[in-house]
Amino acid sequence: MEKSIGSRLLCVAESIPECRTLVDCGCDHGYVSIYAARNGIAERITASDINRGPLDNAEKEIAAARLTGKIKTVLTNGLDGIEHHDCVVIAGMGGETIMDIISRAEWTKEDCTLVLQPMTKTELLREYLYNEGFGITDEKFVSENGHLYCVIIAKHCGGAGYEPFEKYISRAGLSSPNADEYMDKIIARLAYEYERKCGAGALSDEEKEKSEMLIASLSKMRRTI
Repeated sequence: MEKSIGSRLLCVAESIPECRTLVDCGCDHGYVSIYAARNGIAERITASDINRGPLDNAEKEIAAARLTGKIKTVLTNGLDGIEHHDCVVIAGMGGETIMDIISRAEWTKEDCTLVLQPMTKTELLREYLYNEGFGITDEKFVSENGHLYCVIIAKHCGGAGYEPFEKYISRAGLSSPNADEYMDKIIARLAYEYERKCGAGALSDEEKEKSEMLIASLSKMRRTI
């Protein structure tokens, strides 16, 4: 295993398809880039970060791994100024930040695979991907330090309709290991939020019915796993 990569980033790295060019956006220490280079996953790798400090750390790790000629580092906001690559990794950021990065790089819709690991707002990210014409081709769930994270693999396909439950777990994710535990956590959170809002009188009858139907739908889906 690569230095300090951990199970979360290892799952991200192992989800990258073999490709010619790869961008590790928000690379931090560059561990995903180093893994991809050492394992021959990508021919050419760009490691980018918005802050100089993390990029300096990445450059030190890359140099120590003797991969300076294989991995190019770029100081930039998201994918700004970066040309088309075959695959983009964005891990360890909030879902809304990931959405913003993708929205500013239209080339991600042109024969490009996205490997995304959101820390928050995962439902909003899935919904954004569907609405922008991306299909979620795979979804994985990985545990690290008592937390369960999802890794979303997506590619633009022109778009199709999606069911309400797919905001909370993709169809591809239903057959993944740990999907049952992931859904249990989602259902428990939604039920808690529903009870809290009901207790505060914050939901209309229509909103109550909608929430109840969603929780029932997810619970039914959970029983099929």
